[in-house]
Amino acid sequence: MQFAPKERKGEDSSIRVMEDGREQLMYEIPLNETGSAGLGVSLKGNKSRETGEDLGIFIKSIIHGGAAYKDGRLCINDQMIAVNGESLLGRSNNAAMEGLRRSMSSEGNTRGTIQSGLLIKQTAPKTKRPDPRQHPRLCLELALGEHWIIGP
Repeated sequence: MQFAPKERKGEDSSIRVMEDGREQLMYEIPLNETGSAGLGVSLKGNKSRETGEDLGIFIKSIIHGGAAYKDGRLCINDQMIAVNGESLLGRSNNAAMEGLRRSMSSEGNTRGTIQSGLLIKQTAPKTKRPDPRQHPRLCLELALGEHWIIGP
């Protein structure tokens, strides 16, 4: 059975506006047939320059051909706040990345029964969301240092 991206009509996403004006979006993103490539994003952990406090996990790049790229709704600099029901909020960046790995791994994600990953993210209000497929050079960055690639 193959899972191709379906027509997007908003039926598999929900939006909630937070008190500070940011949008909280939840998307269901179809994975490929085996799910072995994962979501297809590289991530970075941001820290406050003033305090050194962890600020969360953000999308650094979207990998060409991956599930997120094919789906087309995720954007660079979106904040990941949960994946497959695993909350990333209120955790250190390292703990959040471990939670992501566990959620996307074969132990945390039963690949035979779950064909898509749930993603919740936050974006700045009134930001025009470019189509990452129109900006392929943004997808060519390598994940180094405090940047991670979600996948097997």
